[in-house]
Order: sequence, then C-alpha cells, then structure tokens
Amino acid sequence: MGSLCRWLSLACVLLMGVGWGSVAMAANPTEVAPKALSPVAEVVPHTPQTVAQQRLEAIGEAMQTIRLCNRPNCRYRDISVEVRPISGTDSDPTLEYEGTINAIIDRPSGSLDKAHYRLAFRGGRWQLLGGEEVSDVSSFFFEGDTYEVFSTYSTRSRKEKLADARSSLRVGYRELYYRVFDQGRER
Repeated sequence: MGSLCRWLSLACVLLMGVGWGSVAMAANPTEVAPKALSPVAEVVPHTPQTVAQQRLEAIGEAMQTIRLCNRPNCRYRDISVEVRPISGTDSDPTLEYEGTINAIIDRPSGSLDKAHYRLAFRGGRWQLLGGEEVSDVSSFFFEGDTYEVFSTYSTRSRKEKLADARSSLRVGYRELYYRVFDQGRER
C-alpha cells in the first residue's frame, strides 16, 4: 500500500506541474512558443486602386481582340470596367477590390447582346468569378468554370463545365476564362 501511495502522489505532482505549465502557456503563448514555430501568413502588399484599375482596363483591352463568331466584326465593344474597394475584409485580408466588366457583344442578332462579368482582386491578381451573357435567343450564366444556358429553342436548361463544352460553344466568357485569363486567374 505504501508504494501505491508514493506512485499516486508522484502522479499528482506531475499532473499539477503539467496543469500549471499549460495555464502559463495559455496566459502568454508568445513567450512559451518560439517565434519560428508560430504560423506565418503570406502577406501580399496592398495594391493601390489605380494599379488595380489599370490592370482591369488592360483586361478590357485584351477582350477587344476576341472574335466571338466567324465574322470579322463579331467582337466585344463599348467595354467598361469598374473597380470598387471592399470594406470589411477582416475575414479575408487578401481580398482588396471587386470589379465588373460590362460590354456589348456585336453579333448578328435582332437585338444587342450584353455581357456582364464579376471579378475579385485577391492576392495581387484579378480572378474571374462569374457573369452572364444575354442575347435575343439565349441567356448564359457563368460561375467559375461552370455555365448554364437557357435557350428560347428549348424548355430545359443545360449546365456543364467549360472544359467539357463543345468547340461550337462561342461565348465570350469561355474565351475570357482561357485566353485572357489563365483558367479564371489573371496571368
């Protein structure tokens, strides 16, 4: 019985020591844990809004070179870009700006086709989030690398990945996603 009491008292002393040590660590963790072991987040320097605006305008200029059908004048026109700072980015400090690109798509149709794209400036680069293209016969909605099409010729919509789409799919978003951007991320 005597050795059992000794072992129990030794175990209690050890547990108390561990308990006091963890309280000390919880009270001031920076002094206990070395700085080399602390997690380090990669800090991307803040990009001024004028630079983000210029880079989005350059993307808009690159859009002018995209042909959307076999006719030479089947292109984007009247391209406008807008950059807005994002407030309250405490949950994601790498997210600095949001942007939009609006354009008219010059295609042979009975009405003006329009395009609207949403972007985010994250980690020092623009990222294409999604958008829509609307014509007189169809509406395309895009989210990342997925699209959904609604057509006046069909009662059902179709949702697919851009990578799986047929080569006959001539939408501006697809060209923007792969040719101007690198799979939706600024080159």
